[in-house]
Amino acid sequence: MWKIYKRAIGDLLIWRIAARERGFSKSDSLFHSTNGGCLLPGKGVWAFKTFRFSLGTLEAPVITGTERNGWTVTLNWENGIDCPKASASDQVFVGYFYDTLRRSPCLLRDIPARRGDENVTIEIPSGDQPEGTPLHLYLFFGDSELARFSPSEYTQV
Repeated sequence: MWKIYKRAIGDLLIWRIAARERGFSKSDSLFHSTNGGCLLPGKGVWAFKTFRFSLGTLEAPVITGTERNGWTVTLNWENGIDCPKASASDQVFVGYFYDTLRRSPCLLRDIPARRGDENVTIEIPSGDQPEGTPLHLYLFFGDSELARFSPSEYTQV
């Protein structure tokens, strides 16, 4: 799962930074110690709610609402910018799984929204999935230098 996940996040150093902050020597060790109980060998994620797409020291998002229309999804959150580890300019990221592809994490990263916007409407690629396929979404933030990230927050639509 680690190799597939790494392909999904590309050059983002989410787990390397989190591992360093927590005293782990390897990012994959932290990923597996965090998510190992959420994975079934050969099947992928079974416990989507407890799976972590991201870890970090920025303030975590608090999702206040979701709406779905086809493959268009709107997420609303509390911006948390009055917290010391949050900025209105933090970048928005959304990781996701199709319910039918539990071994295939995906990431939307070039989203033109920021934490201070308190909402975003995104288009999830259909991925040749049937209309209405449940989506498991993970909202998280990254700072402007992509040197710090927040823990992800889960929702399903």
